[in-house]
Amino acid sequence: MKVLIYGGGAREHALARKIKQSPLLEKLYLCKPNDGFAGLGEVIEAENFSVLAQISGEKGVDLLVVGPEDPLMGGIVDEFKKAGIPAIGADKKWAMLEGSKSRAKEFMLRNNIPTAKYETITGTEDVYNVLDRFSVPVVLKADGLAAGKGVYIAASRVDAEMTLKEYLEGKFGEASSKVVVEEYLEGPEISLISLWDGETLLPFIPARDYKKLSEGDKGPNTGGMGAYCPVSLTGDEYRALEEYAKNLENALKNEHAEFTGVVYSGLIMTKQGLKVLEYNMRFGDPETQPLLMHLDSDLLEVFKTTVDKELHKVSLKWKKGQTFCVVVAAAGYPENPAKGGVIGNINEVIQNHGVEIFFAGVKKEGGTIVGNGGRVLSVCQTGPCAQKYIYDAISELDFNDKIYRKDIGEVSLYNKGGCSCNCREC
Repeated sequence: MKVLIYGGGAREHALARKIKQSPLLEKLYLCKPNDGFAGLGEVIEAENFSVLAQISGEKGVDLLVVGPEDPLMGGIVDEFKKAGIPAIGADKKWAMLEGSKSRAKEFMLRNNIPTAKYETITGTEDVYNVLDRFSVPVVLKADGLAAGKGVYIAASRVDAEMTLKEYLEGKFGEASSKVVVEEYLEGPEISLISLWDGETLLPFIPARDYKKLSEGDKGPNTGGMGAYCPVSLTGDEYRALEEYAKNLENALKNEHAEFTGVVYSGLIMTKQGLKVLEYNMRFGDPETQPLLMHLDSDLLEVFKTTVDKELHKVSLKWKKGQTFCVVVAAAGYPENPAKGGVIGNINEVIQNHGVEIFFAGVKKEGGTIVGNGGRVLSVCQTGPCAQKYIYDAISELDFNDKIYRKDIGEVSLYNKGGCSCNCREC
């Protein structure tokens, strides 16, 4: 197969590396990769999605894999569908399940999927009346896409009023011209990423990501500072996940969701049971990095089965233990990340600690990798002592601008010592 991957973050790097391992792959093409992984395939440049689909058809591309949300919202899959090229990704209609928080809420209500109580407002005149119907803390969500930064938990009524005013006056542009005000829910969160072929929903193992910038879930929301999989759950919690996945499958069938792609369910285990926080219509970042490292199946074969609408035949295989991912970001992230800092010893770090490193906000300057964005690297490892190897690697990383969380995973190395596996080495 000839495959085109669209996107330039650590998620797309992980997808490219996993697909490169497949014996089904004839040639890999990349569109908009960062400089850290552009060498994994032939880069295609195009001025718009229509031209990209045309070039892809001329090159004999058999499959498009879309990483980020913006091209899905922009209709990239619709253009490739016109060209007869199947895709792993939602069409523009179903990308709106992520592109609009209010539409996602309406989908949940129509299909009796448990979620938090909410109201939608579009102007400052509604703020006071709406907030009267919620207790604090209260959750405020920009209705549109805000790069993972449009969710805010207001601890007081004054905080809520000020933040709503900022949102509605354009903090996130058009994305916050409408705001979802939502009941605050408490409990551990779970990321459930599933493939959908139009008839069958195939869930991956549950993962957990960390949205807040700093240890102990403090600081501003980010695109994600780390993740791990699988999450340790009780038998009842696993059964609740299975029941939820079946309900979601039925909901997608009932609403005639004909795309082939990904549904990401952001879930929370409350005392009242499992509830949905949000939907994304693509692989999560950073959850994809540990999930694909932990996957012991041929990803390209699974993708082919998806577009062939035969997911009911697939049983995914997974490695033992757990896999962890820690994001290294640039100082000042998420508001004003530093750029241009040299990362001098990546290869040595990989060799010394056996970790996998996926590139995100980087570029090459004179053959040297430098930071070029907020989230710069994803450092990952699987198996015994994985957390220890990751944190030792990051400590050794020659990157003066680095910031990262030290509590990714079910046991914090820095607070507990050793690693979470209780192995002999520790």
